[in-house]
Amino acid sequence: MSIAKDKIFAVIMAGGKGERLWPLSTDERPKPLISLNGQQTLLEDTVQRLFPLLNAENILVITDEKSAAQAREILMLPAENIIAEPCRRNTAPCIALAAALIKRKCADATMIILPADHRIAPVKRFQEDLLDCIEQAQKGSLTILGVTPDKPATGYGYINAGEKIAPGIYKVNAFKEKPDFATAQHYMMDGNYWWNCGIFVWQVAAIAAAFKEYCPGLYDKFASWADGGDYRKDFENCEKISIDYAIMEKADHVAVKQASFQWNDLGTLGALYEITMKDFHENAISTKGKLQLEESDQNLIFCDDDTEIRMENIKNCAIIKSGKSLLITTKW
Repeated sequence: MSIAKDKIFAVIMAGGKGERLWPLSTDERPKPLISLNGQQTLLEDTVQRLFPLLNAENILVITDEKSAAQAREILMLPAENIIAEPCRRNTAPCIALAAALIKRKCADATMIILPADHRIAPVKRFQEDLLDCIEQAQKGSLTILGVTPDKPATGYGYINAGEKIAPGIYKVNAFKEKPDFATAQHYMMDGNYWWNCGIFVWQVAAIAAAFKEYCPGLYDKFASWADGGDYRKDFENCEKISIDYAIMEKADHVAVKQASFQWNDLGTLGALYEITMKDFHENAISTKGKLQLEESDQNLIFCDDDTEIRMENIKNCAIIKSGKSLLITTKW
């Protein structure tokens, strides 16, 4: 199936606070706008991994008022593509708004929904998986990416994959809430339960039809906005609900693509530990200053300036310094 590039859009959701990564992430500098490598922000990384799959004019970023101004400064996207939500109303209203704005431009568009704060590699495999999802979405499916668990994680929702309907793509049997440890172990051993990474692909027409059937109040908002209505006047009246509760757990034409890339949602200090380079003693270290470690192992040390740090006989702790703020905690 040929895919018309000008009819493929991406929506990057960048409205999260990232409170679990304080002090790296704060109200003034939310998680999508932090840098973990001293170079690009997580938001910039998210945009960059969409090229050359998409055109810049077809990438939308939805965030809050404060972050929108900062995003316009750092992103090489049209300024009007950085959209500020009037208030936070969870992912379903955010997606309904994005779908409406895309429909104004292209009624038969296919849209990719992705969070702004993930670590994904390699990019080539990610893009190949997106192309498979786009192809499945153009058959009418609401398509989601599922990540094969490498540990019994209790912090993620899970997708139960059922019948195979295309190479690497399966019908979704059920969505499962964040499990306890024993259930997560069972899911991992079963092999048909994958992490829900929150990356979706569908046609604008398909998600509009799903809103109409399962969330009619939000569909009315979508229809009004798509016809040119001003979302700034009534967005706060939207029901505060996630896309999973509003649509995905109810719809019967949901497909999951098994991801072939490595994924980390960077939602916790534990996730930060996983992606950070480690020394011989399993200390994960990212700092610009002098660091002395004595009889210390399996720690996370993250400092964004040249502060000198010395640790003696410390194990399984996190020391996070950003600006004038400091966090010291037993590990995650």
